[in-house]
Amino acid sequence: MSCIRQFLLALVTCAVAVTPAWAVNNSASLSFAFEPTHGAPAVSIVHPADYLCANVSIRSTLKEPERQAAAIQEIVRRLTTAIQSSNTFQLHQGPARIFGGSNSASYLSSRSNTTPGSLQTTLRVLCPLTPEAEIFEIIRRVTQFIARVEVPADAEVRIVSTTLAVAGAEQQRDRLMQLIRDQISKTREQLGANIVTVTGLDSPVLVRPLDSLTAELYLDYQLSATVEK
Repeated sequence: MSCIRQFLLALVTCAVAVTPAWAVNNSASLSFAFEPTHGAPAVSIVHPADYLCANVSIRSTLKEPERQAAAIQEIVRRLTTAIQSSNTFQLHQGPARIFGGSNSASYLSSRSNTTPGSLQTTLRVLCPLTPEAEIFEIIRRVTQFIARVEVPADAEVRIVSTTLAVAGAEQQRDRLMQLIRDQISKTREQLGANIVTVTGLDSPVLVRPLDSLTAELYLDYQLSATVEK
């Protein structure tokens, strides 16, 4: 990417971050759910998801870089205004904890078709969840909401993926640590282990989708036991 395109992309990023004060924003630290590659965690806490998060790609293929940046800034403004008027959706601008995983964690996904010469950015649009929520109805509503936003010519706005999000997952660390201590005690008792080694306790609190509205919070740790005669 040339210096001018890097500069313009930085301008677009600033346009996303510096949203007008009247917009409906959410600055909470969120952890996004993904399916771990090694299966379900041994110790976890079942927790209701706080949000459905739609990752919205905004792309422009205008030939002039300056016009590309202007088009994306205009789309961001229109989308932010629509969110402010909806009284339902929120624009997330806070920290996002994203740790690997695969697209299997998403209820809706599509491959990016970014072409050479295009400029794009991504917004996170949130919809608060309740225990009575119908997840696929919410996805339908989010999709229709995004589709109603008018975009300039040679530009595209689309949802590239959706996933569950949990606010303040790190607040459950102490509870998880106590559950892990309980597991260590049981391991010692059941195996008669003299030495129990635990690694990975300093990992972030991760989120795994359990069903359409519920997640599991866990630490990606490893436990090994040694029995000495």
